[in-house]
Amino acid sequence: MEENLEVHTISQVDVLKGKSLIDTDGLADLLVEHFDHRLHDDPTTSLYEDSFCPDSPIVDSIIEELKESFNRFTGGSIKLIGKWSQIHEPNMSTNTHAHYPADVAAVYYVSVPRGSGQLCFYPSYNRFNPQIVKFQPEEKMFLLFPGVLEHSVSRNLSDTKRISLSFNFSLC
Repeated sequence: MEENLEVHTISQVDVLKGKSLIDTDGLADLLVEHFDHRLHDDPTTSLYEDSFCPDSPIVDSIIEELKESFNRFTGGSIKLIGKWSQIHEPNMSTNTHAHYPADVAAVYYVSVPRGSGQLCFYPSYNRFNPQIVKFQPEEKMFLLFPGVLEHSVSRNLSDTKRISLSFNFSLC
């Protein structure tokens, strides 16, 4: 057996998917109240769909659950550096983007009408063989993923709003 055996991982992308047990009654209404408090006024940027997320005990519980899930999966710790809501009205989508310089990004689905779109990840760095990995959102589902992972949200083809929370974390 070779004693100088080395393993070099060139590319590996892990996405942690979970389902929350937190009671989120009233959260959708709270977020919709702040829908017009957009984080950016330019409709040509992906930030245009982002709305202010107020502090609340429900949101705090979600953040703690995300941190605990990350720790259970990786053994590491993360610290919140940003949060916002995304409310997609019918026909809205989000262009491809990443959350750099955040180490870890997360999404939590509050309200997911049937046909309201998918989260699409682009983990391939080979432009000749692009890869798309799609996740079909469900209410109370969350995903944690590397902040540098490019992703988009497909068009909301339902006739009602899709509501989610997004978070950025740094490693501790």
